Amino acid sequence: MSQPDLESAPKTFNIAFADASHLPIQHVNAMSIRSASDEFFFTVGVVQPPDQTEMAAIREVGYVVAQPLVRFAISRETMEKFLSVMVDQLDQQTRVRNLLQKEEGDGNG
Repeated sequence: MSQPDLESAPKTFNIAFADASHLPIQHVNAMSIRSASDEFFFTVGVVQPPDQTEMAAIREVGYVVAQPLVRFAISRETMEKFLSVMVDQLDQQTRVRNLLQKEEGDGNG
């Protein structure tokens, strides 16, 4: 009777990030996501607000061009974790924003 190869079983580790304060924070306002069978491919970038002289050309072509900042791929498993964390973060941020807006509306802010 053969035993399963324990060395080939995937292992999961908790992750702690090193200090990232030296990295610039990029404000991203454009994103493209494509998927394959087991991973997702992201391209994130920036679209600068067009000035009045550019508006006619933009209307003609029907789009503005985003300047890509970074491309990355994540596994399906990581995407599931990411979405779970993001839902929690979005809900928490929404509660805080609603509370702040209520306080401003009450004249306490």
